[in-house]
Amino acid sequence: MKLALKTHRVAPIGLLQAGLAALAALVGGHLVTLPGPAGEAPLGMFLALLGTLLIAPALVRAWPSTRTDAVRSAGLLAAVMVSLQIGPALVASALAALLAGPEVLAYVGMLTWLLALQIVGGVLVSATHQGLVPAVYVLICALLGRIDGVVQPWAWPLADIGPAVMALLGMTALMSSLGLLVSCGLRVRPVSAS
Repeated sequence: MKLALKTHRVAPIGLLQAGLAALAALVGGHLVTLPGPAGEAPLGMFLALLGTLLIAPALVRAWPSTRTDAVRSAGLLAAVMVSLQIGPALVASALAALLAGPEVLAYVGMLTWLLALQIVGGVLVSATHQGLVPAVYVLICALLGRIDGVVQPWAWPLADIGPAVMALLGMTALMSSLGLLVSCGLRVRPVSAS
């Protein structure tokens, strides 16, 4: 277990996640002007993208490159490590929600939603390129998420649907994607023997 904690860089990533959650509690609700028809997006969405992208390299580096018996338990171990990595952010956000109000729960929803997209991308497409999925999603939201002042349903992080609903949507997506990770594992290109 010590090797898994070290390989997945749980402690440093957890500290960074807690820091991002604290920053999101302070400035996450500020709106950032975006190019294109979308207009503006919450700064918390970009902080959540950064928090999501922090997890990708450690997850890929720690995943076995060949399909062996060890891979079967690697999915469960990876899901536990991802949970431990975002745990400090969830705790910090819960404390901030108790102290400052529920607005910080919107950050939790966006973080868990983007992380779920990243995990699904790693399982279905490629573990190496899993970080592109949430980054492209945020870019598309920024460019096309709001048309004629109306937020598109797929771009719900831009909508004002309430922090509790955002957290519920994100956590549901994350639990589903972790189940997919445990059952299927990441898609890794086998190392070719030269």
